[in-house]
Amino acid sequence: MQIFLRRHSFGIQARLTLQALVTALPLVGLASFAILRTVDDQRAQIESDVKQMAESFLADVDRQISAIQAELQVLALSPSLQTGDFFAFDQQMRAALTIRGTSIVLHDTKGQQLVSTNRPFGEWLPRATNTEMHDRVVATGRPQISDLIMGAVLRRPILVLGVPVFRDGQVAYVLAMGLGPEILSGLLQEQNLSSDWTAAIFDRKGLIVARNRELDRFLGKPAAPILLEKMAGAVDSWFPNVTSEGIPVYSTFRRSPITGWTVAIGLPREFVDAPLRRAQWVAFGGGALVLALSLVMAWWVGRGIRRPVEALTTAASVLGDGECLGPLIGGVRELDEVGDALRATAAALAHSREQLESTVARRTQELASANERLRAEIDAREQAQAALLQAQKMEAMGQLTGGVAHDFNNLLTAVSGSLAMLETRLSDERSLRLLRTAQRGASRGAKLTESLLAFARKQRLDPIPADLNGIVIDMSEMLRRSIGASVEIRHALATDLWPVLIDVSQIETALLNVALNARDAMPGGGILLIETKNIPAGNAELPAEITEQDCILVSLRDTGTGMSAEVIERAFEPFFTTKEIGKGTGLGLSMVFGVVRQSGGTVRIRSRLREGTTVQIYLPRTIELSALGSYSALRAPPAETAHILVVDDDPDVRWIAAEGLREIGYVVTEADGGRAALAILERDDPCDLMVVDLVMTGLTGVDTVQLARRARPDLKVLYCSGYADMSRFQDDIGNEVLLKKPFRRDTLAEAVRAILQPLAARDADNIVPFRRNEPF
Repeated sequence: MQIFLRRHSFGIQARLTLQALVTALPLVGLASFAILRTVDDQRAQIESDVKQMAESFLADVDRQISAIQAELQVLALSPSLQTGDFFAFDQQMRAALTIRGTSIVLHDTKGQQLVSTNRPFGEWLPRATNTEMHDRVVATGRPQISDLIMGAVLRRPILVLGVPVFRDGQVAYVLAMGLGPEILSGLLQEQNLSSDWTAAIFDRKGLIVARNRELDRFLGKPAAPILLEKMAGAVDSWFPNVTSEGIPVYSTFRRSPITGWTVAIGLPREFVDAPLRRAQWVAFGGGALVLALSLVMAWWVGRGIRRPVEALTTAASVLGDGECLGPLIGGVRELDEVGDALRATAAALAHSREQLESTVARRTQELASANERLRAEIDAREQAQAALLQAQKMEAMGQLTGGVAHDFNNLLTAVSGSLAMLETRLSDERSLRLLRTAQRGASRGAKLTESLLAFARKQRLDPIPADLNGIVIDMSEMLRRSIGASVEIRHALATDLWPVLIDVSQIETALLNVALNARDAMPGGGILLIETKNIPAGNAELPAEITEQDCILVSLRDTGTGMSAEVIERAFEPFFTTKEIGKGTGLGLSMVFGVVRQSGGTVRIRSRLREGTTVQIYLPRTIELSALGSYSALRAPPAETAHILVVDDDPDVRWIAAEGLREIGYVVTEADGGRAALAILERDDPCDLMVVDLVMTGLTGVDTVQLARRARPDLKVLYCSGYADMSRFQDDIGNEVLLKKPFRRDTLAEAVRAILQPLAARDADNIVPFRRNEPF
């Protein structure tokens, strides 16, 4: 063994060389890392600058469109148009056209051109050939913008911005301005981009409507395939792309919330990658040179030490043979001292070697045991971290969807309220059909909001003690009609099943969603087995988060295509779906997840590809014997002469609420924010009730009420909000009544009567007394 070690050990010269290598290599590596990091920072700065540039481009485009829209809306209020003096209005249109735009056309509600700056007044005008934008203006009563279309008169590609012209509260005409793509291209050219950079604007279909160069060549052409694919995904992105000319670039894009258009910028990859290649040459080439010089110097120094060391080696060999050693003079003081010490330490080496081997063996065994314990702890920690990350991800998504529901509820309140008020003013069948179509769309939007709130676990549940077996049996016929005759439904229901505390309608919806997913996974038919059973606390079958509770398990097992591990991991994310476009919203399982978690349970999916899927729903056992109580009272007639102050920073929601109350007979005053409301109250105007939005910019609803009650301590208040998470306001609101958006006009009227006459009923679904101990 000693001979082997001696033959394969390193000499002084080799060790000095290695030492130089070990010393120089980290320095070279650190310098190389610093160079490359600097270049990476430059690349990151370029990426940030380009993204900001895209944001700036998009803001310019939105400002341009908003300015044109404002001009058209001003023109739509022309007295000439209201009196039907088309000749005078034609002159006004032509005067307005000198500011911007290609043409201005007035259409009736059926798309017939009435007045156009493209033709002299009185000349015959054709009917609009592309009425998609026109129809949206008539249907919604709001300004709209088209994608790239072919002009009916100009016979060239244009963009059209249309605004409604109202007469007697209804859309009578559509005023549209045609914009040549060169106008938007001019905005891009004003940015003074480098000649080899590419900037373009795409409509909602992905067609090029403006470009900073070669517009005539690419106008109306679709975006490059890579860009088109990315535009369908996340907005904030930075990715390699190839332009329509075949130039490799790095691209980023931004999408306008106003027009739905996309602004994209591409800069040549060579512009970004060339500094990195130069840095790599400097880092690796320079580092190799420094390393080589260090090795040469170490080799030269080691050569001068080698001869004294060889003399010491010879002396040690002689000592091993038992011969006497003479004085060693090698010219290196340290080596001479080593020679003197060799004789003193030779005898102790053998004894020390035996003790060392014994100690090493014992320590090796201890380290092996400690290593096994460490591995077990690491595995347990990794599992806990994975579970924590999944929980945090789902909670973050819940917070996001809850915030989206707030804004969406405001929109739905304005839309559904406007449609309800409009319904009584229409008589012809076509208009009523259009209105009811819009109402159905608003209803679907409300259901979508409910699904988002279910995932966010922020919806209001009405839990009662229930028997899951009874729910499954009662749903059997509905499930058979919903999933079709090709799927056979079987039951394996436990006897003496424990009761659960649930919102029955929500659990029924959750089971239906799982059944519909099972049906889609079995296009050729199959078997759906619904099973229930009791699982006591501490059972190994229970998931970790509910292992300390008695639970009831209801599982739905199908014989379908199954899921991969990647799909299972994302199955509960909102809007995630593996179905084709148009065949699924991706909210079914996320709604199941939210309802079950809000009910105190959890959900698990067990599946393999081509082996079917089992969705396991765990719900905690309850010992309650009666359903939760609900608020009820006698209805009282409305106080039509009451004075009501409506406070909301959303003008559409505020107007809808005020008009609904005025139609009932109340005297209504409007305020666009908390400070405006306080100013009205300071004038000592009569006010029997304040209807105030809970979440507003500036002063919130709570702040406004607190300041108002300093002067009017008996002021009655009705809070309204579309915000999902109400728990943060519970302490501030106290026993006040909250009306959740979106609300119907009759629900608002009922809430107002309930407050103005305290004995009136409070039985509407979205009137919430805040001190009930129920989740939202």
